[in-house]
Amino acid sequence: MKKILLIIFTVFAFAITINAQTVNCGNFCILSINNIDTIGNNTLDVTVYNGDTNFVNYPIVLVTNSLGDTVANINSLFYFFGQAAGDTLTHTIPTSFDSIPAGFTGTVYITDATYNITCSYSYPMTCTVGINEALASKNSFSIFPNPATTTINININELQNTTAIVNIYDATGKVVKTISTTENNLSIDRGDLQRGIYFVRVLIGDRELTKKIILE
Repeated sequence: MKKILLIIFTVFAFAITINAQTVNCGNFCILSINNIDTIGNNTLDVTVYNGDTNFVNYPIVLVTNSLGDTVANINSLFYFFGQAAGDTLTHTIPTSFDSIPAGFTGTVYITDATYNITCSYSYPMTCTVGINEALASKNSFSIFPNPATTTINININELQNTTAIVNIYDATGKVVKTISTTENNLSIDRGDLQRGIYFVRVLIGDRELTKKIILE
């Protein structure tokens, strides 16, 4: 019996240790809330910088206004991305807003879906100098035009003597295009991709960056 209790206690203590190491809330920054879309249902873009050294498992994002009312809440279709350390990720989530009120204030909740750890942030928020400096060095690709019609142009600013893998995902998390490139400037033909919201994820070594694009 004592052995069983010792095993249970050890497993419980180990689980607490894992949880404690999973998400360090003070190392995240909510960079912006913007970009309402009107393709299908309205959506809200919440851009988050992970300045931690740990990965966030399938982040769930919820936004409330200053009264505590929920105005945007992610659903299961958007759980296909985690958020890596040093990653800047835009979470596109359904919203009740038709437009963003001027001077919007509220709270953003981010939950690690695996460990059920939730961090809360008052918005707008001021990021630390360290996070801003790290963001400047990590924010290394751009997409244009956005929205796009026939061609998706990608500029990878600091790609030098290495290969980048570009994956395009649809709104269900399915990879619809994969391109390997050593060029700073890449043009991708839309092909048979349907009108809607897509996500472009660029992998350079151990770094991952994600941006959203709309195809009209």
